[in-house]
Amino acid sequence: MINEVEKEFSFKTKGKYSVSNKIFLDLIFTNKCNCDCRFCIAKTKSYADEDLERWKSSFKKTIEIFKDEIDSLIILGGEATIDLHFFIKLDYIDEVTKDNHIFTILTTNGCLLRSDSFLKRVAESSIDSVNISVMNHEEEHNKYLMRGKTLNRDELKKVYDVLHNQGKTVRFNTNVAKNNLCTLDRLEKYINYFNGCCDTIKLTPLMKTDMFNTEDEVLEYTHEQTMDKSDIKKLFDSLISKHGTKTTNGNVFGLINYAEAYVNSQHVILKYEQVEDMYDLDKVIPTLKLYPNGNLSNE
Repeated sequence: MINEVEKEFSFKTKGKYSVSNKIFLDLIFTNKCNCDCRFCIAKTKSYADEDLERWKSSFKKTIEIFKDEIDSLIILGGEATIDLHFFIKLDYIDEVTKDNHIFTILTTNGCLLRSDSFLKRVAESSIDSVNISVMNHEEEHNKYLMRGKTLNRDELKKVYDVLHNQGKTVRFNTNVAKNNLCTLDRLEKYINYFNGCCDTIKLTPLMKTDMFNTEDEVLEYTHEQTMDKSDIKKLFDSLISKHGTKTTNGNVFGLINYAEAYVNSQHVILKYEQVEDMYDLDKVIPTLKLYPNGNLSNE
């Protein structure tokens, strides 16, 4: 397992900031989704057209230019797996990177993974790690938050077993908000409930969203449900205090602050990003974002 908490980067001073020697390449397969999560910043008022050939051309050029700097490929959406060209793009990624495989992560809500044939193809692909969004351990509450046909525990356990048997790691992503996992008891219930269904659980504080073009419903929801920084810190600190920590690293991924805990042997990543003023670190890791229409942007 490649542990993102222990991943190290070197930085060079460029003007005001220390800039990483590595970059991430986000591959937006599609803006469409088969869920309707209340907090999703990918829900925008306008969506880019999709152009497979232009996307492929842009991907190839990006790899040619940045092949020595790209640390990871992160496949995103919308929901990437509903892209009609999902496996075509995976095959093309393999073709372009065949001489120098780049660690590849799929982020998904997992809905299509309940199909045995689809799951088998993902398991046999060159994807290295799968991140599955699972907001809550109570099935009805999870459906309320994600507004889609989400997977239950038995289905998630099956997905994990199939992927794990092919050497892939599985991480569950959830957020901590006023109406989701906002107490130590609820956090522990979530972690214990999914013990044995994944390699890692990542807890991320819900962020107040002010991004341009994000749907008004998402803006309103995130502003209503985001917890105070002091409450998040107390909550995360209490989990670490009770269950112990292996590593605390304020410089991993540059601006992102993590800590680790082990709850009944279940590995947990706590993302303190919203707790501390990350810009005081003065560190930057560039991210390139390739959109469905082939446009490339940097962050």
